[in-house]
Amino acid sequence: MFVLKERKYNWLDMWRMPFACAPFSTLAVTLQKFSTALANVFQVIAVARFLDSAISSLERKSFDRETVIWLILTLLVTGWKRISFSVGAIFTQRVIIQANRQISWEAAKKRDRLEYYLLEDPKTEELSNRITGKLELTLWRYLQWFLNLFALNIPRIAGVLIIMAGYVWWLPLLMLALTLPVFFFSLKNGKRVYQAVGEAALYERRHKYLFDILTGRDAVEERSLFGYTGQVNERWHDQYEEARKLNLKSEMMYINNALRGTAMNCVLTMVVVLVMIPLLVKGQLTAGIFISLLTSLYDLIELMGGNTSRALNQVAEAQEFMKDFTAFASLPERVDDDVTPKGEGAALGSVGKRLPELETLEFRNVTFRYPGTDVDILRDFSMTLERGRHYAIVGENGAGKSTLIKLLTGLYREYKGEILYNGEELRTFPREEWFRNFSCVFQDFARYYLSVEENICLGTGDMSREEEETDEQRKRRLKRMEEAARGLDIHDVVSDLKDGYATRLGKLDEDSVDLSGGQWQRVAMARALMNDAAFLILDEPTAALDPISESRLYEEFGRISRDRTTIFISHRLGSTKLSDYIFVLKDGQVKEKGSHEELMDSDGIYAEMYRTQQSWYQAEKGGRENEN
Repeated sequence: MFVLKERKYNWLDMWRMPFACAPFSTLAVTLQKFSTALANVFQVIAVARFLDSAISSLERKSFDRETVIWLILTLLVTGWKRISFSVGAIFTQRVIIQANRQISWEAAKKRDRLEYYLLEDPKTEELSNRITGKLELTLWRYLQWFLNLFALNIPRIAGVLIIMAGYVWWLPLLMLALTLPVFFFSLKNGKRVYQAVGEAALYERRHKYLFDILTGRDAVEERSLFGYTGQVNERWHDQYEEARKLNLKSEMMYINNALRGTAMNCVLTMVVVLVMIPLLVKGQLTAGIFISLLTSLYDLIELMGGNTSRALNQVAEAQEFMKDFTAFASLPERVDDDVTPKGEGAALGSVGKRLPELETLEFRNVTFRYPGTDVDILRDFSMTLERGRHYAIVGENGAGKSTLIKLLTGLYREYKGEILYNGEELRTFPREEWFRNFSCVFQDFARYYLSVEENICLGTGDMSREEEETDEQRKRRLKRMEEAARGLDIHDVVSDLKDGYATRLGKLDEDSVDLSGGQWQRVAMARALMNDAAFLILDEPTAALDPISESRLYEEFGRISRDRTTIFISHRLGSTKLSDYIFVLKDGQVKEKGSHEELMDSDGIYAEMYRTQQSWYQAEKGGRENEN
């Protein structure tokens, strides 16, 4: 089984990686290629012996046993050559399926273990895309070219050259001397082609994204209303042209290399034929070996000047790919000392030291800046949270609210000061265990193009176990799902859908149903409620709603999560009165704290912000008075 390790990968891993994934099938396809190479070499001898024997039989006017034997052997070799590639294709597909599955799984686990700051780094994203993009095709190409070069071409060329050297010792040396420059250019070109393809990939992703905007369903309303097709089309065309030019550049390098190989083929063919004819006349070559070598000569020279040069080109490309693979494998990972690994079918995280039941969580003099920057986002930050209470963290944009959540949830651990869970430092707990302590709904919450049930029940954290559920367990899960949906006033909407909770959401399928923005938000919140985490966090998920709708949704969420510790993050204050305690952030510090009434009485930053925003909620107040 393939395991991604931090080491230097090279062109030999074109074979070693598939072998680790599927040993038997990789050996089988290797033997198929090698046996085909030997068959081609043996064919030269078999055809020569058959022709010499046949000519001798004609001279004697008698057809002897030796002629029949060599004829049968020639036919067997020819038959194997015809079916061998079909046999090899069967094993090759098995290798690629296993390799793609295992290497993709290892790459996914690697990404899951990366330090969080790397996931926000565009360079890391580009590197990851080069590794995982079209992985199945990449593995197939590199394995095929590796085997073609080392198991097929080189043994075949070596065998025929050895046969030829038995008659003219210096002729193989001449052929090698003429083809070495082609090999050199092939290796050099392979590196340049990979770099050009890598550059083109960036522009390809951009123009494909813009093409989706121009033609996809997600943007159809705004595309029609705003009439931006012409502008986006120009940008699409620019990105498409850049990708086309780079792809053309790589293709021209490949073609130029092939032309050099073809030209060398012509020179070699003429040289070898001119050398062999006098040898035939002098009797140094039999008619059979002359005809046999001559018929295999073009294939041999094509192998040396064309096919082998292309294989070397691919090996050079693979070497560049393996450099990227080495860089990917070397990316820094989260380090947890107390971790018990799980099997491939388990979730990507692992469980080690268990968290005790929450009593308090305290930030004590925490200072933090993002890696690679010199600006402190939080400075000497302190606050304390207690179990079962509702908190609001407010402040203007840029005050440090989202950064606080990233530290609270353990996404970043590179800080000064202490974050204490029941008095124990956060960094003493395994990250995977710490993550289970939080259930979050972010501003950019995910919209999964799955069924409603799957969208909500993903919050349980392990959908893979549903197949093992008993009927009673399933009933309890579905009951809990419906209770969360009812509490957030989304159950009736879902029930009215054609397939109820089995209805697929989004725009992926023809029978999918897309929800409104507010309905998607309620589904995301229901998903958070399905998680038994100690903390429920709403990080401005309703920022796209008007203040009145936001306030009502927070009120509903607060009511059904009343027995749990909740944190509302917002720069709008309509929901803060629902909280037991409010922290006001400014310039990376807690400037004020207390209940809504206490902060209003102190007439500070919070009171000023609230009075500024109070007019946003007048309609809500008037609407409720009219209802009464």
